[in-house]
Amino acid sequence: MQKRIFVFIAAFIMLGGSLFSQTKDISESKLPDDVKEVLNEYIKILQNATDLDDAASKVKKIFAGHLLNSEGEVDKDVYYYSLKKDFNNAKFYQYPVDITRISRTMNSYDGFQETLFEGTRYKIWIAKKDGVAGVPAPVPIIKPSKGSPKVVSVIGSL
Repeated sequence: MQKRIFVFIAAFIMLGGSLFSQTKDISESKLPDDVKEVLNEYIKILQNATDLDDAASKVKKIFAGHLLNSEGEVDKDVYYYSLKKDFNNAKFYQYPVDITRISRTMNSYDGFQETLFEGTRYKIWIAKKDGVAGVPAPVPIIKPSKGSPKVVSVIGSL
């Protein structure tokens, strides 16, 4: 009997959590200005950085969650793989960004312990430049209830 009660309570908690963090598409007019500014800043940094080290030193101020290590630096795995890919491919995206879709998830988070970052997640799809093949790619940004929004994943990552 206790096992059934535990399973019922666990299912209720998991279902309740998913109800509070539902995702829905929103219009660009509902995207907070500071979130769009961070998105544009990310693409600008990537397109104008002289090299990967320069990009890493500049993006860490707008990164959060698993993209950073506990010392606040760009995580080594992110640096060598994800950020490197974004740095090499940013030239294919429009700047200022052309937003094609936005999904919003309330009560989201990224990271763990020292890198935990919580708030509303905006997954923003951005268009490539004219003549460049490929579909728009998402950039996830979390806006906390207090403080500045931060990029929490790289271009095209889910």
